[in-house]
Amino acid sequence: MNFRHKYWIAVIEFPCIIAGALLLYPRIGFWGLLGVFLSFVGFELHLIYHRIEREENQRRKAKDQA
Repeated sequence: MNFRHKYWIAVIEFPCIIAGALLLYPRIGFWGLLGVFLSFVGFELHLIYHRIEREENQRRKAKDQA
């Protein structure tokens, strides 16, 4: 993946997260907003875990075939 693409995703992602937080804050308050944030972080960590696992499986498969 080209690094420029990752940065553009971050440039779009963070303002969307901030806008969502500003929209949710009056309705659910600080603790609700903190819960949503922690859920988001947990989901992102879950995706990172599966990406690393997939890359390790691909490396192992390539090593076995060689």
